[in-house]
Amino acid sequence: MSADRSFMLKAGNRAVLLLHGFAGTTEDVKSLGEYLAENGYTVYAPNFRGHGDEPALFLKTTPEMWYADAVSGYEFLEKEGYHEIAIIGVAMGGVFALKMAESFSPKAIVPLCANVNRKMRYIPVEKYLLKQLSKEGFKAEVSEAMLKSYEPEIKKMTDARSAFYKFVADNIEKIHVPTMIGQGCQDEEIDADNANYIFKNIHTTEKQLCFYQGSGHDIVNDCERDILEEDLLDFLDDLNWLEEKVV
Repeated sequence: MSADRSFMLKAGNRAVLLLHGFAGTTEDVKSLGEYLAENGYTVYAPNFRGHGDEPALFLKTTPEMWYADAVSGYEFLEKEGYHEIAIIGVAMGGVFALKMAESFSPKAIVPLCANVNRKMRYIPVEKYLLKQLSKEGFKAEVSEAMLKSYEPEIKKMTDARSAFYKFVADNIEKIHVPTMIGQGCQDEEIDADNANYIFKNIHTTEKQLCFYQGSGHDIVNDCERDILEEDLLDFLDDLNWLEEKVV
């Protein structure tokens, strides 16, 4: 198994748990983490098990395991002495942020391109595996044959993801913490109506919905990343933090 890609950037008493998405790693959110740290926020980003690993290892993991990694990240920050923790999650990481807000009491959450709408359209497992096999140098015909051999595991993971997301969607009214919802209008992976679904169904008066007209699914690295980063910082700075900003 590859080395842990999790990272922590210490900058202040206000903490952010930063969660990457399915088919990605913490590298996808590193730039955003650095921006937040430059502006006084301590950031911890856990890498979910199996993500970035070869398909055989990845397919042995489950959504429950990845969510447990997210929860462990939250608990890690608490053990480090951070009492106020906001959660920013991209795609599947945003789904985890929503679920954590249903179960815990984070300072706030920011789901970005999070897919909880009942249409359940999301990145297929096969697309992720083909990407990984290509990175490892396998030719297309070999990759297709390997995918066929993985069909039972792929179906199991696909069904597990669908059930997990549906559970989060069914319990979304339990969310009462401040929430900023971000969505790219050019998202090629999920229906942008997911953002409307979240905004409509969460039970908090402190919520805002931000659409980014030119951005796709990789919203934190797309053409409007500077605007998104400023919006995120404004949202975080406006929260009623009890701790001072600088250690």
